[in-house]
Amino acid sequence: MGCCSLSARHAGSAGGSQDEVELLKTGRTRKSSISDGQSEGSLQPKDPAIPTKTDGAEALWGRTQEELLNLLITQPITGWEGRNILSLGEIVWSSWVLLRSYHMEEMSERYLVLTSFHLLILSVDHTKKAFVYEGLVPLAGMHLREVLTAISYTFEITGPMIESRIICCQNSADFDRWIQHLQDQIKMANANYSTSLTSNISFLVSRWGIDVKRRG
Repeated sequence: MGCCSLSARHAGSAGGSQDEVELLKTGRTRKSSISDGQSEGSLQPKDPAIPTKTDGAEALWGRTQEELLNLLITQPITGWEGRNILSLGEIVWSSWVLLRSYHMEEMSERYLVLTSFHLLILSVDHTKKAFVYEGLVPLAGMHLREVLTAISYTFEITGPMIESRIICCQNSADFDRWIQHLQDQIKMANANYSTSLTSNISFLVSRWGIDVKRRG
């Protein structure tokens, strides 16, 4: 299964600084380096029980990239109470993965959708050929690291308000795209959060000064 994207994105937009993501590579040998501030409660790499990939899981019901994108936009997502998925912003990247979190004993099928400032997590209903809402994770404050497990192309996402999740991609190309796009979007989300926070503080300080003058 490939990806869906609302518009073409290129991986060359990441800056030289990677405060939120540290990935060390030596040739094709992958090593992991945890970023500063990484949650101590992160999942420890282990040999996960890997579900057998069915034909439906690999191809997601034989639909093309465009058809899957249209499905996400037009068909209601079970359990999703938000507005249309496009209200989350641009769909940057999406694909079928295996995922495990603290409350999950085994890796399970998930379909991840990366938007401008969030990561949408969906489970897959093969019977109805539909997606089921599992969670919406903010990118601001997220930490990303590659992990070494019995299966390749695996990384972990954590954060102050984010439950640690281990994510295994289908292949090296999908893995590289997820890492690159997450790097870019986390950086943008953090910059946007910092700008908003500064603006809110300036507004509160200004209002406080006005109130003090009135009382004086």
